[in-house]
Amino acid sequence: MPYARFADDAHRWATERAVTLWACFSGDLTPADLETIAAEAGAIKADGARFALIVPDGKTSNASEAALVDLVVAGPAAPSPFGLFAALEAADVANVRQLGVFGASEAALDAATRAGAGAIVGIAPAAPEARRPLVFAQPDVIIAPSEFAALDAGRYASGRAHRQRVLLNPGPSVVTDRVHRAIGGPDLCHREPEYSDILQRVRSRLLDVAGVDDDWAMVMLAGSGTAAMEAMVGGATRPGRKLLVCRNGIYGERIETIARRLGIETVIVSASDLEPIDPAAVERALAANPEVDAVAVIHHETTTGLLNPVHEVAAVANRHDTLVLVDAISSLGAEELDLNGTGIDFVASTSNKCLHGLPGASFVLVSPRGQGRIAETPPRSLYFDLPNYLKAQKKRTVPFTPAIPALYSLDAALDELFDEGLAHRQATYQARMDYLDREFARLGLEPRVPKGCRSRSVRSLPLPDGVGYAALHDALKSEGYVIYAGLGDAAATTFRVCALGALTVEALEGFIAALERAMRQAAPLLA
Repeated sequence: MPYARFADDAHRWATERAVTLWACFSGDLTPADLETIAAEAGAIKADGARFALIVPDGKTSNASEAALVDLVVAGPAAPSPFGLFAALEAADVANVRQLGVFGASEAALDAATRAGAGAIVGIAPAAPEARRPLVFAQPDVIIAPSEFAALDAGRYASGRAHRQRVLLNPGPSVVTDRVHRAIGGPDLCHREPEYSDILQRVRSRLLDVAGVDDDWAMVMLAGSGTAAMEAMVGGATRPGRKLLVCRNGIYGERIETIARRLGIETVIVSASDLEPIDPAAVERALAANPEVDAVAVIHHETTTGLLNPVHEVAAVANRHDTLVLVDAISSLGAEELDLNGTGIDFVASTSNKCLHGLPGASFVLVSPRGQGRIAETPPRSLYFDLPNYLKAQKKRTVPFTPAIPALYSLDAALDELFDEGLAHRQATYQARMDYLDREFARLGLEPRVPKGCRSRSVRSLPLPDGVGYAALHDALKSEGYVIYAGLGDAAATTFRVCALGALTVEALEGFIAALERAMRQAAPLLA
């Protein structure tokens, strides 16, 4: 977990408990605390969890301990973790992440940390002076004994709401344990060389993913992909000039909104959200508006899963000596995007979509020509002043505090991408959508975007007859899958399925089976 690899993964995630074995050390909790927990432990046990007690050699459990636990295991006292391993073996629980440990002492909680337990719960009265000694043990939570059953139900039981699911939304995506572990890196000052080394490594990898030379710049921002969009738009258009926006979906509209709020006049070339931007229309607009300074186009318009002909648009703009801005937020890493020599000067993207990192880090790639443009464009923002970032990077620093955990995750995600190979990643995306397209056709759900301009990750689909989005969403979520609503005028009649992140075709087989069940359940209502 959490790689969505097999067809039954989502079902397991949707139905299984997070903690199947609760363990404590003999003598650690008072009889009164144990009796309070035992009074409500019946529901926890009925839900499939068991309680284990670790008893050191030469000692025996007391009556309160015996009344709570299901098995008693011989093992060393805390802070040794080996008694916990013995409890796992005795309970036949193979995954230490399904072990929960509760205790009233720093030693007991320290043993849980050493063992790598999936849940560590401190037991203490509500008063801060009673809980303060346990803070240094770093449990996940400190509760009173009377709160144990409610905590289990809310965080660890089979019916808990907050749990891992297969995300079929257009980001954030499911990411691997490797990426999740990376954010647990050491606390780091961004003014130290260790941070600069990570940033430089990420920059080098991103340039490799984009297939550009080292003369391209990279600016890392703490924020979502929209932050990168705003920085790109603000830096590319000089005062008194205009931005041509290619608009055929919500994200084209977003660039238009950003430009207007920055005081940049726009020229719009529009199409429906099911129709790619026509390069000839861009040609006509540029010919009629010589004051246009740059052209902005969405590569993958996730409103519908539509790909725009960014290279053809760039070729037109190049003939007019006009710079080109590309929103590749949901395409970089999955779609073909040639940059060198194509006339594209700015690329905005983010860590948490096709690169399989976590949210919080976005970036702008800037060509040498683009770097010249931002140098002569007065900044419209303090935070999104791209030349200021580049100036700081030359000194191996950054102007503002970055999202270091998000950068840790992106660093690990890029390592993972290069271990896999970019071509393989792109082929995997294509294989997933080929499978989904075949299955959607079998179910009578025709993607709204024509075949020739569909992306490798997103499909906009008509809702099944008689089925509202909310009902379909909830039925699939109950089985472990999260789909996404349609946007704009199509919200009432469509839904989206987005195959991003750490999931396989086999996992999507489970989704299709769940979708088919949801459609069958709705069929009698239509009869």
